[in-house]
Amino acid sequence: MTDRNRINQLLEMAWNTKSKARTLAIVNQILEMSPNNVDALILKADNTENAPERTQLLLHALEALNTPGNFVPEDEEVLRFVVNHRLAFTAFYDNKFREAVAYCKTAMEYAHCDGDDEDLALGRSSVKSLYYRLLIELKDWQGTLSETMRDDEHNLSWGYSRLVAAWMLAPEDKRGVCAGMFWDVLMMGPDVPFYMLGYFPEPDENAGDKAHDEFEFALLYYDALSASEEFFNWFSRGTILFGLLSGRFNEREREYMLDVLDTLGGWDEYEKMSSIIVEGDDEAVIEMLAANKCLAE
Repeated sequence: MTDRNRINQLLEMAWNTKSKARTLAIVNQILEMSPNNVDALILKADNTENAPERTQLLLHALEALNTPGNFVPEDEEVLRFVVNHRLAFTAFYDNKFREAVAYCKTAMEYAHCDGDDEDLALGRSSVKSLYYRLLIELKDWQGTLSETMRDDEHNLSWGYSRLVAAWMLAPEDKRGVCAGMFWDVLMMGPDVPFYMLGYFPEPDENAGDKAHDEFEFALLYYDALSASEEFFNWFSRGTILFGLLSGRFNEREREYMLDVLDTLGGWDEYEKMSSIIVEGDDEAVIEMLAANKCLAE
């Protein structure tokens, strides 16, 4: 068996094992044979908890991509996407936000690379979410609005980034448009703001992929609510209002949330809407709140 065939065999074993220790053992064996093997460097980085070491492995992989023979030529674009994607998240969690933006932009250049692997599809979505999150972190409000206006993919990261940026730029007497944006993002994921504000616990393992995806998104974005204290209070007011009218709180929680809502200035809206909304699913409640221009003042 040639070294190339042996490496391919070991890579397949490493990708398919669920044991971190076994994966690392196999990957180290590959790297002894081929120190610049890109797939092995990525796998080792994925299974390394030490952030500086993970960064160095990914930078090594990025450099190795410049030399033919370190990877399968047909996989180059996918590998460039994967490495830059991982570097972006590593830089973000290390508070190196401008570096993370640069890696995000490079990853997005390769985001349309061939491949319909489920992990690759998730990666495409997550790198765009991180990019929008970084624009919020850098307080680039105008840039965020410009990017979202050009984006035809309307998902949670698009909606929340647009909402925060619009709020930060809009004059106080023009914030009615922000209310419409709030109800739009709520329609995309009615439970997301409850995860963000800590009103809902982490979903259990039987909750389904959608719940877990929304919780992961909330973890990425919850700090964005602190763009300003005024925005945080306004966002909380809308979330609590919807939560009360959609039956998301138990009796004990309702009493507390009513007090909080009153403190946030939402009592009159609650009284008005509770007399209008008798019953309905989430979509119907949100549509009614939007139609009555709740949060617009």
